[in-house]
Amino acid sequence: MFSGIIQEIGIVSRIIKSSNLTRLAVTAPDIYKDASVSDSININGVCLTVTAKEENTFYFDVLQSTLARSTLAQLKKDDRVNCESALKIGDKLGGHFVLGHVDDKLHLRRIIKKGSCWQLELVLPSRYRTYVIANGSIAIDGISLTIKSVYSGVFTVDVIPFTFKHTALQYRKPGDWVNAEFDYLLKSRGAVPAPDN
Repeated sequence: MFSGIIQEIGIVSRIIKSSNLTRLAVTAPDIYKDASVSDSININGVCLTVTAKEENTFYFDVLQSTLARSTLAQLKKDDRVNCESALKIGDKLGGHFVLGHVDDKLHLRRIIKKGSCWQLELVLPSRYRTYVIANGSIAIDGISLTIKSVYSGVFTVDVIPFTFKHTALQYRKPGDWVNAEFDYLLKSRGAVPAPDN
């Protein structure tokens, strides 16, 4: 389990594809020293298991089903990704409960500069409308954010300067796809529908 508070922007250093899984290497020196093989790390909102580590770099084996549901399949060498270690007993929970189980990819329609802040406008498929409410929580690429407004087919989240500067959101652009995990407390009222493939 995670909090959605990003600890480090990692760099994709290697991608090795095979028929049934993809090996992803992410360099993240800040969280490297405290992580061990078999630990869970949230990469752009996806909970992945560390299968090996060397020289400030983590290696993860990613199944095809995970690639299909998330944006990890779109990653390229040198891309920046959000990284967060799993919560430990006694850790502060500054965001909200994030499981690292991405529900679907959402289309980032607009990034609007508002003074020193930013607003993201995301397309909301109708099947997820129940799980998106104003002032509710959502994890976008693993970042705990508060939903600002919900309109017909879209919703917005506001991003403060600190969050923008310290996450990979600063590298996103309109038209990109992002990983979304809807709030577990809302999802617990009923199953989230499967995404279209």
